[in-house]
Amino acid sequence: MSRVEALNKIQASLGYRFKNIKHLEEALTHDSNRVNDRAVPTYQRLEFLGDSVLNLVVSDYIFRNHPDFNEGQLTDKRKELTEALKQVQIAGKLNIREHILFGQSVNKDQFSKYHSFVESLIGAVYIDGGLDAAKQVIHRLWELSSNSNTANAGSSCVIS
Repeated sequence: MSRVEALNKIQASLGYRFKNIKHLEEALTHDSNRVNDRAVPTYQRLEFLGDSVLNLVVSDYIFRNHPDFNEGQLTDKRKELTEALKQVQIAGKLNIREHILFGQSVNKDQFSKYHSFVESLIGAVYIDGGLDAAKQVIHRLWELSSNSNTANAGSSCVIS
């Protein structure tokens, strides 16, 4: 599969088409690619941003859809939905492993932090399309739905 085909495939899986494909490429570039050129942008900054966007969107969803939850219950539910284990499941559904650009120093078969790239993808969508686009992707991948917002529920990864 060519790189263009791979990027098209992950965009289809995300349910989001990038206006600037460089955001997606950066989100899928491991920092091992910086060995010879420190200027190569990698996933880490987008992961930082994506983590915050994910927490905001999930917190907002839980707050609005569970008016009976107290602060502790809200926190526990957010942790359940945003922890690495859930992101590993989503990374598997997106087949992220096959789309990441690694440098020669990394053995793809031994690398285990694929969940980090879920957050970098969220960060890339946020930079490319804004909060509403990122919210739609998160709702789709996490299958979050409510009476007021049914963002493609049921079309991807089951997270409960």
